[in-house]
Amino acid sequence: MKETIIPIGPFHPLLEEPELFTLKVDGDTVIDVDVRIGWNHRGIEKLSQGLTWDQAPFLVERICGICSTSHPYACVLAVEDILDLEVPPRAQYVRGVVAELERIHSHLLWLGLAGHFIGYNTVFMWAWKYRELTLDSLEKLTGNRNHYAMFKPGGVRRDFSAEAMDFTMKAMDETDKALKMFLGVALDDPI
Repeated sequence: MKETIIPIGPFHPLLEEPELFTLKVDGDTVIDVDVRIGWNHRGIEKLSQGLTWDQAPFLVERICGICSTSHPYACVLAVEDILDLEVPPRAQYVRGVVAELERIHSHLLWLGLAGHFIGYNTVFMWAWKYRELTLDSLEKLTGNRNHYAMFKPGGVRRDFSAEAMDFTMKAMDETDKALKMFLGVALDDPI
C-alpha cells in the first residue's frame, strides 16, 4: 500500500471559504482526511480585537459578500445585549428592510446557481435578472449594492429617503410578479 498526500486548499476555486483538506489516498481510495477550517473567522476575531464596537461592524460585514447583513447584524445585536442598549423602532425597521432585501437577493442568487448546476441556464439568467432589481433597491436605500454599512450599535447609520422607498416598493412588486411567472414556467418544464 502506497499512501499519497493530496492537499486541497486552503484557497481553491471550489471552496467557499479558506479551508484545508489534507487527503491520504491509496490509489483512488481516500483512507483518511484532516480538515482545517475557520481561518477566515479566526482572522476576523483577531482583527476585531483592535477595533472599537462601532468599527467592528464594518469588518464583520466583509466576512461574506452574499450575506453582508447577517454578520454585522449579529455583531451589533451582541454589543447591544452587552451594553443593554435599546434600539429605536425606526432603526429596527430599517435593519429589517435591509436584511429582507439581502435575503431575497441571496435566494435569487442561489436559485440561479441551482438552475445552472442542473443545466437549466434559463433559470440562472432569469433569477439573476430579477436579483438585479433587489440589488438596485439596496443601492438606492443604502448607497451600496453590497456591504451596506448600515448597522451600528444602538441603531443605523442613516435612514431611507422617500424616493428610495418608492423605487424599492415598485421593484419588489415587479420581482413578485416575475417570480410567480418564473415558478409556473419552472414547474411546468420537464428539466
